[in-house]
Amino acid sequence: MAGKAKKSDGGGEGSGKGKSPMLMMVVVLIAGLAGGLFAGKSFMAPKAPPPPKPPTVGKTLDLGEFIINLGDENYLKAGVALGLKEGIDPKKLEEETAPLRDAALMAFSGKTRSELNSLEGKHKVKEEIRERVNEVLEHKTHEKESVLEVYFTAFTTQ
Repeated sequence: MAGKAKKSDGGGEGSGKGKSPMLMMVVVLIAGLAGGLFAGKSFMAPKAPPPPKPPTVGKTLDLGEFIINLGDENYLKAGVALGLKEGIDPKKLEEETAPLRDAALMAFSGKTRSELNSLEGKHKVKEEIRERVNEVLEHKTHEKESVLEVYFTAFTTQ
């Protein structure tokens, strides 16, 4: 019986050594499959389209000069031009000049000389003009942002 005990102990060690290479092969196989799946997803996945380019200003539409009676009994003489999104033809918008001038004029209403003489005040009124004229043009161009920039071509207060 003692001999049998030794034999089964020896058989256990021998079979453990035989399983070790098999276990290593299974671990390597699993690691290889996992790496292959990761690489497949990374390299074979469809690439996301590049982000759209921000719109750029194409042509400008000159609205002419305005003489405005400001809210504090001063006057403003301002020339205004609109920077249109690239691809919008200013000639097609010429028939909209009156509503566009009205929208720009309304942006100046109630403003004071001191508000408009500051850089921040000028930026605010430009933004207000841009928003108002885009509302007017939305039905014509079917775009929410037809005007990207507002330019003052003249600006004098008295």
